[in-house]
Amino acid sequence: MKEVIKTKSNLLTLIVNGEIINILSPWHIEVDFEQEIITISKRNLYFIGTDTSTIAFRFIRKIVVNEHLFGANIWIKAIGGSVSAKYLPKGKLKEIRQKIIDYNKTKRNHIIFS
Repeated sequence: MKEVIKTKSNLLTLIVNGEIINILSPWHIEVDFEQEIITISKRNLYFIGTDTSTIAFRFIRKIVVNEHLFGANIWIKAIGGSVSAKYLPKGKLKEIRQKIIDYNKTKRNHIIFS
């Protein structure tokens, strides 16, 4: 499965949820099924660089999607820590969660979720 799913925080969702400060630096999530990694990034407050967190599939222990009236947040717990992204499109997060679960079913040698 050579697929990459990318999405970012929606402008309207950020405004409706009162996150106006994050309009210029929305959250981005990228799920790469070939390299088996999830990358969450966000520009820092000074717009000098980008803060990035990357987790390998094999370290994932839990995925939580918290849906709002507009948008949804994702929280991924892994061995040694966790990462989160906020105000992403609900449909994309549902797709990401389902594809990771389906991908997990194809792997008999190691189980992503415990």
